[in-house]
Amino acid sequence: MARPRQVQTATLQGLAGLNETEDAGGRGTPGGRVYALLRRAIVNIDLAPGTALNEIDVAESLGVSRTPVREAFRKLMAEGLVEIRPQKGTFISRLRRSALQDALFVREALECAAVEKAAMAPEADRRTLMRIVNRQREALFYKDVEGSLQADEDFHHAIIVLSGHPSAWDVVCHARTQLMRLRRIANAELRGSEEAVLLHERIASAVIAGDGQGSAELLRKHIRQIQGFIDRIVELHDDYVA
Repeated sequence: MARPRQVQTATLQGLAGLNETEDAGGRGTPGGRVYALLRRAIVNIDLAPGTALNEIDVAESLGVSRTPVREAFRKLMAEGLVEIRPQKGTFISRLRRSALQDALFVREALECAAVEKAAMAPEADRRTLMRIVNRQREALFYKDVEGSLQADEDFHHAIIVLSGHPSAWDVVCHARTQLMRLRRIANAELRGSEEAVLLHERIASAVIAGDGQGSAELLRKHIRQIQGFIDRIVELHDDYVA
């Protein structure tokens, strides 16, 4: 069994300096700020799966008491991002195959249904997808990782909005939480973004052409590619996946 990684103080100090713009479930409160900062670091793999988190170190590094840190840990545990082990401590959760498979199932069911409806949206609205693809391609050209990932999320969000069921995005986002960590590793080590933008372009073209069935088949292929990423990441980082 791999030895748990200890959090580096410098990493936590860096988190404290972030200008946090997304504070889900507690904007402006110490607990909400700690939660948002740690969540971003976990999802971005700045804090790798299996890393040990020390409550006192986190509190001191972020300039807060231990109470908001405990609050943040509880929220992160509810999302499956950290594990609190009695008598052992708190650890960044490893990626679990079962959770990833469940997330893929939800995404395929919802997004493939959504893209068929998106193909029936007004043509001018459908062309939004290609503009997002072009933005993602430009980000890749300039090696703008954050811009590429944001464009990726915007693309899938736009499909849900075009379907006429925008609130379904909340369900998709919940399913994407664990997959976002996988995507970070894939983009960094498996050239996942290059493959994604090519399929995004084909999906966008099918939607613009009004081909609902074709766009659904392409999107299904796109989502199922993630299974390949899981297998390849296990080979590279067997300590990341449980």
